Amino acid sequence: MKSTMRDNTARPERTVDEAIQILWKVIEEAKMYLADERSTSEDKRRWAKVLCDTISVLNKLLTSKGEKPLEDEDLGTLLQKVPRRLQLTIIKGVKKWRKRNF
Repeated sequence: MKSTMRDNTARPERTVDEAIQILWKVIEEAKMYLADERSTSEDKRRWAKVLCDTISVLNKLLTSKGEKPLEDEDLGTLLQKVPRRLQLTIIKGVKKWRKRNF
């Protein structure tokens, strides 16, 4: 019988810097899908949520590392390629995160 437990063999731990690099890659991919005209509105809504959640995690990591979280100017740059109606969804999520964490 096969065990349902995960294989817990030793894996190298990722550093905070590596995690931040991965999050930036996710942000870039989400932006790409949001700008893709072939994506449905439902797909774009999901990618907007991914983008919002990823920015939130990135801000937490930056803060834990002692760095400044993304400022509104940085978010504006990220949101330039996002459709206008989805920008508001992302901004609301980021504002909620800031309100809870600061």
